[in-house]
Amino acid sequence: MRQTMIVAGVLVVAFTAIAATAQQTSEAPRQAGVLTEDEQAIRLTAANFVKAYNAGDAKAVAALFMERGEIVNEEGESVQGQAAIEQAFAEIFKAHPKSQIKVTIQSIRFVSPTVAMEDGTSTVTHPSGERAEQNRYSVVHVKQEGGWRMASARDLPDEEASASEEIKQLGGLIGEWVSESPSELVIASYRWADDRRSILSEFKVQIGGRPARSGSERIAWDPLTKKLHCWVVNSEGGLAEGAWTRNGNQWLIKMSGVTGDGKPASSTNVLTRVAKHRMTWQSRDRVIGDEVMPNIEGISIVRKPPKPM
Repeated sequence: MRQTMIVAGVLVVAFTAIAATAQQTSEAPRQAGVLTEDEQAIRLTAANFVKAYNAGDAKAVAALFMERGEIVNEEGESVQGQAAIEQAFAEIFKAHPKSQIKVTIQSIRFVSPTVAMEDGTSTVTHPSGERAEQNRYSVVHVKQEGGWRMASARDLPDEEASASEEIKQLGGLIGEWVSESPSELVIASYRWADDRRSILSEFKVQIGGRPARSGSERIAWDPLTKKLHCWVVNSEGGLAEGAWTRNGNQWLIKMSGVTGDGKPASSTNVLTRVAKHRMTWQSRDRVIGDEVMPNIEGISIVRKPPKPM
């Protein structure tokens, strides 16, 4: 089996998920609000995992598992045995040096005196600027002579966590923006929806100082396509929707819809961040009805400064 799948997959998140520190909460059996001796031991295992992971010590990580311990990703691919786990983590540390982990334990349940189940959520962040990986996890701990060991660590899908992390990438849009096109003035504002799970936008277009058209947009995570998606309505009766895909400092937005007079329309828009308060906007592959429209290249968009107090 290819060990590299662990580096690229979300499996790394499941492993780091067991690395909760003593600051995290759990629902394991307690006496008068005090952690039991067994729960303290499980949390010590987790703390040792954190120490080993942050030190890039694959051998120390593998030693926390049972001899036949396993790690399993969402697709059911597994790595079994301490030697294979050590090799897998060695590859992870080589590919992602100095990565950090953050874990929230949701529960620790003792199903027998020698078996405990741990569930929670985890996030792995990378100093290289790669997008953080967030997931749910489940870990089985088994008590053997010599203490508690991890028997199985399994990835679980977490749509809500993915949605939250994806929409956060567009946080830099929040505020008011204006175009620098000589032919028309476009003013667009972006704000978080009340639940902060989507972004709401209003835009206005002026030509020769007079209002020409306006519209509104919502950007949110689409659980069906697993992408950020937008829905647009304009004052001329047009409707459109599009999928957002990130490519470095660019967002590619594949749009399709219908004009106010009933003609199908499509385009590929490119939003490029060139500075903290400046972007460029392009529109390519534009088609309205049966007519191929010219591309729109390089319109500069700047953040509008706040009004003076």
